[in-house]
Amino acid sequence: MLARNYVYWTNINQDIEKFVKTCRRCQETAKSPVKTTLCSWPLEDKPWNRIHADFAGPLDGKMYLIVVDAYSKWPEIVEMSSTTTGSTIRELRRLFAQFGNPYTLVTDNGPQFTSKDFEDFCNENGVRHMKSPPFHPQSNGQAERFVDTFKRNFEKMKEDMSPNKALQNFLQTYRRTPCSSTPGGKSPAEVFLRREIRTKLSLLKPYVKSKDGTRNHRMEEQYNRHHGARQKEFNVGDLVWAMDYRSRKPQHTPGRILQRYGNRLYDVLIDGQVWKRHANQLRLNADANLQYPDSTPELADLPLLPTSKPNHLSKGQNLTQHEARTNTQPSSMDTSGAATLPTEEATGQRRIRQRRAPERLMVDPRKKTYA
Repeated sequence: MLARNYVYWTNINQDIEKFVKTCRRCQETAKSPVKTTLCSWPLEDKPWNRIHADFAGPLDGKMYLIVVDAYSKWPEIVEMSSTTTGSTIRELRRLFAQFGNPYTLVTDNGPQFTSKDFEDFCNENGVRHMKSPPFHPQSNGQAERFVDTFKRNFEKMKEDMSPNKALQNFLQTYRRTPCSSTPGGKSPAEVFLRREIRTKLSLLKPYVKSKDGTRNHRMEEQYNRHHGARQKEFNVGDLVWAMDYRSRKPQHTPGRILQRYGNRLYDVLIDGQVWKRHANQLRLNADANLQYPDSTPELADLPLLPTSKPNHLSKGQNLTQHEARTNTQPSSMDTSGAATLPTEEATGQRRIRQRRAPERLMVDPRKKTYA
């Protein structure tokens, strides 16, 4: 309108507008254009289908690899000593092994993500790699927003604790906190793991098992039948033989049961030390558990055995000399007062040996050892 006050020709307004638009200097200094309409990422229906990755830092001289699941908002943060392509691939391979290969991976145009090795890594694992436009972080907004949240909270938490503890506490708190952008407004852990994770706040609410005492009886019966297992229990104070795994030691060492835990675990006192052993590593010390009488038998209670005259004396020896030598032998009563039975030489009688068939080894392929 200003130009028409001084000059006029046909289509003057159109010509002025065209001149301004084609002015190179005007275009170089012009303001940013009006934003185009928003085109959001398609909504996912499963966890770990699409993940967003980015680097945060440096924070206290360290870089952090950020990975966020687009569906559940479940975050993974990895402290990186270096941000090379090899280090990035190694950590992503570990995450893929833990949660599976995603369908889509969204990153920026960092040198780690644009290298040929990284592209080969994605192709080998069947991952579609999408890169945001350069200098347009909004295209990878899922990771960018989380990077900002992590930086602000990390700076506040590291004043009272070590950086590693601050990182782990932040992850646990974030994963446990309900999020308005997740399905049903649930926490990332509840959507990703299908359960709530246990934290310190869980101590305020008692936990009651829904199915207490139920076990896999079918597996127990199969094991017992295959190994020929039998019920084995020990009481406190029992003397046992315990498996000894020390080098250059016998396979079993004697000990005493101190305490029992549950159905199979015991504390055993051995040489002043407490060993923890399973019931399969113990067997009863039968010799030590035998009950001996409290008092020793009196000499009058012992049976009287007939004596016989020795028939091996020579003609040069008389009976008096033989009796003198026998009187110098120790008495059948020891110093402790315990009576001992006469030997074969003193009684002149031969012991009758009981004959029985030998016990031969019966090979059983199901057994591992033969006690």
